[in-house]
Amino acid sequence: MRLSDQARHHNLVTVELIPDRVVPNDLALLRGRVDAITVPALRNGHDDPSYPKSFSITPQRRSLASASIINRAGITAVPSLTCRDCSRSDLAAISNQVEQGLGNVLIVYGDPYPEPRPGTYEFTKTSELIREISSLNDGNDPCIGAVTNQHADKRESEISRTISRVEAGADFIVTNVAFDSESVLEHRDSLLEAGLNVPLFVQVSIPLSLDNLLFVSQKFDIPVPAHVRKKLLDDATGGSLAVAAEAYEALRGEANGVHFSYLFRQRNPIPTYRHLLETIGIAGPTLAPIATSPVNTSPVA
Repeated sequence: MRLSDQARHHNLVTVELIPDRVVPNDLALLRGRVDAITVPALRNGHDDPSYPKSFSITPQRRSLASASIINRAGITAVPSLTCRDCSRSDLAAISNQVEQGLGNVLIVYGDPYPEPRPGTYEFTKTSELIREISSLNDGNDPCIGAVTNQHADKRESEISRTISRVEAGADFIVTNVAFDSESVLEHRDSLLEAGLNVPLFVQVSIPLSLDNLLFVSQKFDIPVPAHVRKKLLDDATGGSLAVAAEAYEALRGEANGVHFSYLFRQRNPIPTYRHLLETIGIAGPTLAPIATSPVNTSPVA
């Protein structure tokens, strides 16, 4: 099922799982509770039990393999392709995956290579990679997602880049991490004013603790609202779920979907996702009539 088509008719709830957390038995715990699972394209590390570093595999191939497991489990999967790691030689393999039923992908630029290795980006812009994927399979391309960063220093440039990704063929947009509605709704309004006419998902991240949140905030330059800091400081145990649940309630009618991610990637997030979904009242199938929303969901012209 194309995620953008679903999002035009229902408010969706999606979650992120890193590749080494994609376990068939665990996936059963999410079936019927979420509408899709995204898989980021991450490098494998020395201690990764599924893809040890001695086994050479690119991040996007790792994401595609995990997506196949998710799709076989009966849940819509959204693997990631990154400009950082994707090469033109990978396009044939991606085309083959599409022929075999790959229905959705998320295309991102990717974190820069760590120094001193500069790396080589064969695709220098996200829109360029989107166009390449759109042209595969005689136009029978997968549903393509792209990311927008509401925290970008140059807001107007980020709005322009986001719209260019839609013009290149993106079928839906996912925001960067948000912890409340205030940090993202102004950006959403600017996108709409600029002509955004594809579904928008707001990403809400669940922190493990205040220290975890501040670490990610400093590393990726993501501001943390004062009331979020206070909630995590006052309630180290339940504060993280409360932050995510409150953000969901504030945002569920403001976009086409809410996408949950878990900030502490070294821990299995599925128990936390289940607890959060129960907290916000999702105990079974998530599809429900979409609420009145300012997001324009008309088809792209």
